[in-house]
Formats: sequence, C-alpha cells, structure tokens
Amino acid sequence: MIQFDHGICNDLESGRSRKWLETNGLGGFSSSTIIGLNTRRYHGLLTAALRPPVGRVVLLSVAELLRALVEGVCELESSKAVKAN
Repeated sequence: MIQFDHGICNDLESGRSRKWLETNGLGGFSSSTIIGLNTRRYHGLLTAALRPPVGRVVLLSVAELLRALVEGVCELESSKAVKAN
C-alpha cells in the first residue's frame, strides 16, 4: 500500500497533483486525486463501461464524507469552485 504523510495531504497543491486509479478489468474504473478533489472530467468514484471498451459513463462523481464526533460533525471532503468564463 502506498501511503502519504500529513504534509502532502494537508497541502492543496501537493494533494491535487497526486492521482490514483483503480480498474475492474471490465472497462470500468474509479479515479481521483489523493485528497478527493476531482480535477479532471473523467475523475469519479464509479465509472462504468456500458459498451466496452468504449461508452464510459461516470455514475458516481463524489460522495460527501462526514465523521460524527462527540464534539459535532466534521466534514471530510475536498471541493474547489471554478470560475466560469
């Protein structure tokens, strides 16, 4: 397993430049950055190949992660708004 320290994961530029990819061998895949910030249109948690080897569709782009703590709820997600032209 590849691991990254807090210094990389807490830095936006370092975290968004490192990506991961998991394939299922059937044409589907899951991919994003290590901090969960989707920086490419093909990034998603569930991308299926409806007509393999092409016809890929992102079925699940992101999931909002929350952690319930005694002190309250802590959001564990990354998002960045892009200014439209």
